[in-house]
Amino acid sequence: MRSLALVLAIAAIACGGEMTASAPPRGLRLLHTFGAREADLLSGALASWPDPVSTSLVPFARGQTVIGALLRAGTDCPDLIRIDATWLPGLARAGLLVPAPKEALAVDWLPEARSLAEDRGTTWAVPQTVDGLMIVLGPAASGIDGAPPPTIDALIELATHTHAKWGLGLRVDGYWVVPFLRAAGADVADGSTGELGIDRAEARVAIARFARLFGTIAAPAPAPGQEATDEARRFRAGEIAMLVTGPWALADAGELDALRVWPLPEAPRGGHLFVVPKCAADAPRAWKLALHLAEPEVQLAWARAIGTVPTTRAALDEAPRVVKEAYAALVGARPLPREPVTALLFDDLTPAVAAVVAGDATADEALAGVERAWRRLLSGGGS
Repeated sequence: MRSLALVLAIAAIACGGEMTASAPPRGLRLLHTFGAREADLLSGALASWPDPVSTSLVPFARGQTVIGALLRAGTDCPDLIRIDATWLPGLARAGLLVPAPKEALAVDWLPEARSLAEDRGTTWAVPQTVDGLMIVLGPAASGIDGAPPPTIDALIELATHTHAKWGLGLRVDGYWVVPFLRAAGADVADGSTGELGIDRAEARVAIARFARLFGTIAAPAPAPGQEATDEARRFRAGEIAMLVTGPWALADAGELDALRVWPLPEAPRGGHLFVVPKCAADAPRAWKLALHLAEPEVQLAWARAIGTVPTTRAALDEAPRVVKEAYAALVGARPLPREPVTALLFDDLTPAVAAVVAGDATADEALAGVERAWRRLLSGGGS
């Protein structure tokens, strides 16, 4: 059997050289930080895309560092990248991204999603999800009714009177500490103002209080790396009444129809975005792919399957009840500072919190180190 190339060559000669074979479109390259469930849904969404797309995973914990280095090198560059919203200011201000086209500006994005995609007045991304911390109630919280707790104090008081083994499920993570810092009158550092946020007595009180919850009102901290698995197991078993987590954990928490969501006082809000790097080989088609992955049909399929919060009004209107509750909970949440240093703050805060929870350091000792590290970051002495 003759090869296709030979057949085309013979045909071209027979037609006086006028017939040529068109090259197949170059496949797009998508770099992402999705977990296993999300990656499966991504494959399904890509099945309706007409051209080939090769996908690669970078672990979320290393994503900001790896993606920044890759884009600065400018070689072997992906066409489209899924990033955490806190990474956007650093990538955009370093000149590593392409601004979003007018087609992306015309979409009916939810206000919270649109703001995540912007930096300094320019839209740089297609928003993929809205997330943040909230309170998830399962079957073990069947006796908890009424209005959501308006303050962290009220949440802790409510958690002491549940019938479950543990009133709360928390993670030993700097992100989970943010509501406690804010409730005490402190916060994380703000690169736009130079405020440290944790260089005051209120921050030390908040960290110490957070640490004391574990093993008393909150379930004991699991081994590092087992947080998601352990909290999901305890919550499904009814050992935890109220789980402090984000939409990313709803599918592991149980059947979506059996869950309720409340706002978490002083919660941070964030999300994920699709961005196109300046070094992309085919930026126009990459933006078309990003918009395809944000179409209401695609977002609704994800919302129904795993509980992710859509970024368009059309998808949210058709989403399951618990997803709408999650969005309503996140509307009142407050984003972290939109500055390049923000995502780096937790590299110092999380281990400091872990040391206090483990009893290896006092809040004063742990935050003294965080304060020194954050001062270096804000002065440009860290990376």
